[in-house]
Amino acid sequence: MKRLLPVFALSVLFLTGSMGFALKQPAAGEKFELNGGLLYLDTTLESGYLRGDTTYHISYYEGASGIESELEFPLETFLIGPKIGWGYKNAQNQDKFQLNIKWLTNIGHGSGKMKDSDWLTDDLDIMEVGSAHPGLDIYSESDIELKLNIVDVNAIYKFWPMKNLSIGPMVGYKFQQFKYDISNTNQVGFGPYAPSATAYVPGKTLNYEVTYHIPYFGLNSDVSIVKKFQANLKLGYTPWAFAKDRDDHILRYKLSKGDTDGYAYLANLNAQWNFLSDLFLTIGAEYMKIHTTGTQHQYFYAGPLVGFAADVDDKITSSQWLFSAMITYRFSR
Repeated sequence: MKRLLPVFALSVLFLTGSMGFALKQPAAGEKFELNGGLLYLDTTLESGYLRGDTTYHISYYEGASGIESELEFPLETFLIGPKIGWGYKNAQNQDKFQLNIKWLTNIGHGSGKMKDSDWLTDDLDIMEVGSAHPGLDIYSESDIELKLNIVDVNAIYKFWPMKNLSIGPMVGYKFQQFKYDISNTNQVGFGPYAPSATAYVPGKTLNYEVTYHIPYFGLNSDVSIVKKFQANLKLGYTPWAFAKDRDDHILRYKLSKGDTDGYAYLANLNAQWNFLSDLFLTIGAEYMKIHTTGTQHQYFYAGPLVGFAADVDDKITSSQWLFSAMITYRFSR
């Protein structure tokens, strides 16, 4: 990951390198001019609603016998945060370059239920805790408290093949961190586990944290529809998505840590209205899919299995919809 950060920095320097000369220091009341164009600063307040999930699925097999488990954590929460953008317009009043930095956090504790499902492949219980049966073995739902942070940095360079249409390259980096406190678990057992595993467990039962690192590249396009109205489309992809998570099953004294990598892609569509000379209203929607695989290390730190450790196959994924509204003030003087 550390080796990717210099690549991103060099990409930004490459895009901006040709703009490092002919900067004119403005007098009072004048605009910041560069090569006959205009430099500006955008300050934005963004609010939105995030919907989706972050999920991990683990599996362990010995021959034909195996155990699989999936924990799905909901992403259903309102967001708010600032965004700052620097830009340059050429002498034809066309945007040529933008550098944007955004931070979002959630309002409240989120909603939805954490869902935990366990399956066995046949009638052999490889953990040797009693007889079992194939198929869904245990299922539970629990209350959540969510705390999240999202940071998105991107740089865009724009070519204008037509007067009202731009297209150009985009490079960026997304950081996402989701922290969950899980409590009040309703659990149902199936087959032989029905009598012993069906229960309600009040209080805190699990702590979970997952972090995504997503350097990405893609294309950006702007379309001027009519005067003061503009549509924007961003398409991004990365084969270098990284995910790390930490799951503390408090009641079982089991700590699990996952380390995975894979790919991610995103699509973002916005509509912008320049309703006053320096004020903009933007409505947008973004979809992102993350898919990573790797290994989870499990360790029992107390209880009857204290000291037991194992590595299992791990898959960490996330599907996210972000619906947002932004109000922007532009400083260009």
